[in-house]
Amino acid sequence: MQENGGQSVLPAHERAQALLRAGELGPARAEARAALEAHGPHAGLSLVLGRAHAAEDDDDHDLEAERVYRAGLDAFPDDLDLLAAYAEFGLAGDPMEQPGRVARGRRAADRVRELAPDSPQALRRGEPADRYGTRRASENRVQRHDARTALNSGVDLRVAAAQAEETALAWPNDRRLQTRAETLAALVSDGLTCLTLRRPYGTALVLGLLAGGWLLAVPALGLSWPHSLWALTALVPVLRERKVLRDARGRAELRLPLGYGIPAPGSPDVPLRTRREQAALALALTVVAGALCGSAGWQYERWADYPRYAAAAPKSFHGMSLTDAGGMGEQLNSSLAQTVPADDAEPFSAVYKDEKTGALIVLAGATGDLHDQVPEDMAEEMRDGFGSAGMTVKDTWSADPGEFGGELGCGAYSASGAEISMCAWADKGSMGMVMVSGDDDRAGIVRTTRELREATLRPTTEGAA
Repeated sequence: MQENGGQSVLPAHERAQALLRAGELGPARAEARAALEAHGPHAGLSLVLGRAHAAEDDDDHDLEAERVYRAGLDAFPDDLDLLAAYAEFGLAGDPMEQPGRVARGRRAADRVRELAPDSPQALRRGEPADRYGTRRASENRVQRHDARTALNSGVDLRVAAAQAEETALAWPNDRRLQTRAETLAALVSDGLTCLTLRRPYGTALVLGLLAGGWLLAVPALGLSWPHSLWALTALVPVLRERKVLRDARGRAELRLPLGYGIPAPGSPDVPLRTRREQAALALALTVVAGALCGSAGWQYERWADYPRYAAAAPKSFHGMSLTDAGGMGEQLNSSLAQTVPADDAEPFSAVYKDEKTGALIVLAGATGDLHDQVPEDMAEEMRDGFGSAGMTVKDTWSADPGEFGGELGCGAYSASGAEISMCAWADKGSMGMVMVSGDDDRAGIVRTTRELREATLRPTTEGAA
């Protein structure tokens, strides 16, 4: 019992311990933190607070656990329980992602053995490396190995889980036994995770092939790039497995008593990956990486590619001759140019007039690299009447674009008492509009636009990539 200012910390320490054992991590942290603020440094409270953070298995909580353990050791540098807990926390980290944390855990373990080589704390932690300097397997890899061994043993999983629970109860201070018991108990009702754990490298190869196949299928089938994201579904079994194992480690952490006792006799070492397993994992990663690069390149080519056209308006159309009509075509072409995103676009325009009736057909458009053009923008312009204050929108509709494809939208308008019908098309290599005065026949304006578009544009491979 530690006294601070004549007040006992023992009740608060016991309450925090009880909350931690019950799995109430948040309340345990709150109780320990409040007691530390009220009474000052206390090794037992620091131990409870650090373990309550570490049990969350979350990056932010890991950082806080690191801070709590180090603060506790600053005040009590030779406390065996704190040193052992910090050693367990540090050595449970990933040597590749958290080398500093692992190194600090190894130094804490060395300090425990230096202070009390035969103590329960030193025996429970075990040797982080053998005399030849072999790196100790991470807790995650040990957990996967134990689960895979049980799954491939031929023993019914429920029987194996019951046996693991009995062993864990007999040796409550052994972290590996507690983790194995919690893991097998979780796997009893989770067939998918059992499958991925039983054959991890074969599963990785199959999932890699499925993801890679789908990534290449997207451009092959002409699908848009967002469909590539469906390849991420291959990660669902992997992410589920990680969550199951992480949750099992968290529950095992809470099963361990705060005090240290003699652990179980040494368990079998975790073998290194075989060359076949390493090759399967490398092949899976190579397949996914290659398919991802190939799919991205293929989709970019499809996106950036566009049909090439040479534009030349016919000298007559439907018996109507080309005319200047007071520069109407140039004015409309100038208005359209404001919506064309490409700097190198080549404009074209034409006006046809029936001398007997005075009817007009106006054509204006542009060719070039228009793969950035969004057809929906053209449709919005048509719905808004192209920003003209004197034009009233009566109706808009979409239509079949015809042989050259792309998008075709049409509208009927009223401007200064005159009735006007208009259709506009857009594809990756051209865009344009056809305006007909005094024609309210929907099928007629669509047909006129398709015919004039096909008469004006001539597909060409000149300048193609």
